[in-house]
Amino acid sequence: MAAAAGTDEEGQPIISEKQSTTKKPEQDLPAGEICAALVVLVLLILGVVYLSIGVVHFFSHWQRFFGPYDPVEYTVTIAAVSGLNPAKDLHGPPALLYPAFNLTLRVASPRTAEDRECVKPGTTVEVSYPRSAGVPLATGTAPTFCVDVGERREEGSVIAWGDGVRLPGLVLDSLAADGAPEFGVKLTPLPDCRSGWRFCSDTVDVISCWAKVGGGPAPCSVLKERVSLPPLQRPGVRDSAAYLPQPTP
Repeated sequence: MAAAAGTDEEGQPIISEKQSTTKKPEQDLPAGEICAALVVLVLLILGVVYLSIGVVHFFSHWQRFFGPYDPVEYTVTIAAVSGLNPAKDLHGPPALLYPAFNLTLRVASPRTAEDRECVKPGTTVEVSYPRSAGVPLATGTAPTFCVDVGERREEGSVIAWGDGVRLPGLVLDSLAADGAPEFGVKLTPLPDCRSGWRFCSDTVDVISCWAKVGGGPAPCSVLKERVSLPPLQRPGVRDSAAYLPQPTP
C-alpha cells in the first residue's frame, strides 16, 4: 500500500522545513548601540551621584548662604610689660613713663562666619589704664593679615610703646597699688576711604578687650565707633623691637 500523503513508509508524519518548530536565533544588537546605551547609563549614574553630593553639601552649608552668621572671635594676651615697675617707675613725683607692652592677638573664624576676616593695614593698637582718664599708656600698629572662614590665626609680639607718657599722681598711685592691673586694649582700623577722603565712612569696627599681664587670652568685643577723618597721629609709636619686653619664664 502506498504511503499516505504527509507520512513516511512507517506511517510517521513528515515535517517539512517550513513546518519546523525550531526558531532561528534573534539577531544581535549592533556594538555601537550597546556602547551608546552604556554611556547613557554611566552618565545617569554620575548625575545622580553629583546631585546627591550637591544636596548634602547645600544642607550642610546652608547657613553660609542664608545665615544667621556667627561672629569672629578676637582675643588678646598681654604676655609682658616693662616700664611700669611700682618701685622704680611709679613712685616719687609725677614723671614721664616709657611703658612697653608685648601683646598676642588671636583671631578665630567659625565655620558659620559670613566672610573672611581681615586686620586691615594701618590698624592701630592702643593700651590704656582704666583710671588714666582716657590717656593711652602705649600705642602701636597691628600686623596686617586675614583669616578665612573656619580658620584661626595667632600673631605674637605685637608691640605697643609709650614714649613720655605723663599721668596724674593719683593715677600713678592707683597703678602702683594695683597688684594685677587690668589694661584696656583697643584695635582701631582706618576709615574706609576707597573713593577718596571726601567719601570716607567715619564709622569703623573697633575691637576692645580688657586683659591682665600674664592672665591668658582675654575675649574682645567688636563695636562700631566713629573715628576722626583723617586719623590723628598718636604719640608714642615705635617700630623697633629692640627693647620688647619678654614674658617671665
